[in-house]
Amino acid sequence: MAFKQAMAAFALATTALMAVTAPLQAQDIHTVENPAALGFDPHALSLLDARLDALAAEGARPGYAAIIARGEQIAFVSEAGEADLEAHTPFTVDTPVRIASMTKPVTAFAIMMLVERGEIALGDPVSNYIPAFADVRVASSPMANEAGEIETRAPDTVMTIEHLLTHTAGLGYIFEAESDLGQLYLENSMYEGDGDLAVRVDRLAELPLYADPGDRWIYSYSLDVAGRVIEVVSGQPLNTFLDTEIFAPLGMDDTGFFFDDVDFSEAELAPLYIHDESGEMVPYEFGNPTWPSGGGGLVSTASDYIRFGMMLANGGTLGDVQLIAPETFAVFSRPHTTADQLGEGWTGRAFALGMDIVLPPAEGQRPAGVPGDLSWGGFFDTDFFVSPQTRTAAVIMTQIQPSQYRPEPRTLREFRPRVYASFAFD
Repeated sequence: MAFKQAMAAFALATTALMAVTAPLQAQDIHTVENPAALGFDPHALSLLDARLDALAAEGARPGYAAIIARGEQIAFVSEAGEADLEAHTPFTVDTPVRIASMTKPVTAFAIMMLVERGEIALGDPVSNYIPAFADVRVASSPMANEAGEIETRAPDTVMTIEHLLTHTAGLGYIFEAESDLGQLYLENSMYEGDGDLAVRVDRLAELPLYADPGDRWIYSYSLDVAGRVIEVVSGQPLNTFLDTEIFAPLGMDDTGFFFDDVDFSEAELAPLYIHDESGEMVPYEFGNPTWPSGGGGLVSTASDYIRFGMMLANGGTLGDVQLIAPETFAVFSRPHTTADQLGEGWTGRAFALGMDIVLPPAEGQRPAGVPGDLSWGGFFDTDFFVSPQTRTAAVIMTQIQPSQYRPEPRTLREFRPRVYASFAFD
């Protein structure tokens, strides 16, 4: 959709939402007529708008919805392509999508809310809240021995809450199938079988760790475990806690784990597509978890998630709603990992809590963004980043299943550089 049309549509949507929520949430979100008023280059934004239109027209993705905000105002809205290719439903900022791992920053932030209240500490052992982890073992090797068994040993360190939020707990996930340990995690996926979050996390604790807690960064189920910690500490189901403490105060009525928690039906959720051998997009069946996955279970919209991003970009506050104090946000938004823990592939970046963080560039190094910027993406090619130093938030939604036939690059490679190119701040 043309930039001006999308801006007008989003302005109407935010005005309607304000009329409902303002007495309770007290956050005014306005869309400016001229992005230059917020320090953005309108020409650069028009190039981003045109690029998203072109990518959708080429069939790189079914469609896109993107929003850029600064402070407490919307600077840019772009809508391109379709959410439903068969019904020809436009992809808009109010299109509900699966945000997958963009759930992780929300779960990490919720933990920090409990930290601020003194109900939990980052250095607490995970076993204080989930006793099954008291007996966790570490694989001596990721490969099985001649008897077909994975040998284990006692861990050298205790798994803590901070380890969960930094993917340094030693846990595995669903993306590694080359080792016997990886196969064991796949055979015991948290997304398979029966049971609520408590049952699934207890089963996970029976699997060997890849490494001692704190040893190295391994993308993992750790934020799902953190979600269970939130349940234990708060005495509430994870979906209830997030809705009460984060989504409702921010006016995020279209964000939740279950369709009973959001203002849309399952039928309104955007279809998921995958590219076939011919390069055409075809529907891809993907069931939603029946339990609240703190690592990847949320559904949301661009217009909802930008509120979470704006809150982060403003240091824990949106309008009159303060979710955490500046001092707590400073802990949340600083690097929590070392270069040795991260290994290769992290040039210019480190890991904060639940998402990565841009570091000041070394001499002769190309900046990865504005120092302190926080970001993460989702499995279905959604992406967001926030820039606390400039008070900027940006989110882009689409819905595509990864495959060998998916056109590259990923959406973040198209989106983030063009957003940064629009920065014209004093």
